[in-house]
Amino acid sequence: MPLIEFEYICHKGFYIPMIPLLIKGKDWLKLWAFVDSGATCSIFKMKEAEALEVDLSNIKSEMVIVGDGSFIPVYFSKIPVKIGETKFNATIGFSEHLGVGFNILGRKDIFEMFRICFSDKEKKVSFELI
Repeated sequence: MPLIEFEYICHKGFYIPMIPLLIKGKDWLKLWAFVDSGATCSIFKMKEAEALEVDLSNIKSEMVIVGDGSFIPVYFSKIPVKIGETKFNATIGFSEHLGVGFNILGRKDIFEMFRICFSDKEKKVSFELI
C-alpha cells in the first residue's frame, strides 16, 4: 500500500505532527490538523465549518470530554476527507470551544483507514492505507 509521509512542523518551538488535509464542504478546502492518537474523535474549530459552509443547523451538539477533563459542545458531521490521494468519509466535529490553537485529527474513521506511525526522531508521521 502507498505510504504518505508528512514532516512535523515547528509550532511554538516544538516539532509536532501537523498535517494538511482536504475537507469537502461546498468546495474542497485545505486545512491543517494535529494528528492526535490520544483523541477519540476529530474536532475542528467552528470557523472551519463556516469556511466549508457545512450546515450544522439540524445537528444536535454532543458534550465531549477534552484533555483538561472539561466538556465542550461539538457538532459532528460525516463529510468527505482527502489525505494524500485517498478520499473517504470521516466524522468531523466542530466546536466554538476547542481550547487548543489548532484542529485535532483523532482516531475515529482516520485511524481505522490508515496505519499511522509517528517518528519523533525523524520528525515525521506516516500514513499507510490499510
